[in-house]
Amino acid sequence: MSDHNFALEISEEAYDDLVNIQSYSLREFGERQWKKYSRLLEQGLEQILQHPFSGHIRKDVPKNYLTLQVEEHVMIYRIEKGTIYLVRVLHKKMNFLNWLI
Repeated sequence: MSDHNFALEISEEAYDDLVNIQSYSLREFGERQWKKYSRLLEQGLEQILQHPFSGHIRKDVPKNYLTLQVEEHVMIYRIEKGTIYLVRVLHKKMNFLNWLI
């Protein structure tokens, strides 16, 4: 069952994260890997939009946020009144609390 009634809003920080991830992938790994990783990130966004409550709770993220790991990155979001707010997309090895304050 999917939840189609949610809107998705991407914060400026999350948008910058996505741009930086894609730029890094292109620069370090080439166009083929960049396209592959871009598709994976798009699929992650689609999963969040279609199944917003499929995300996970993490101890290193405030309680009102959910996370979805996409390969080496973690999408961090919260749900409020029918809107999904993607707040960051961070590398899985980062200290999330420092980036969410």
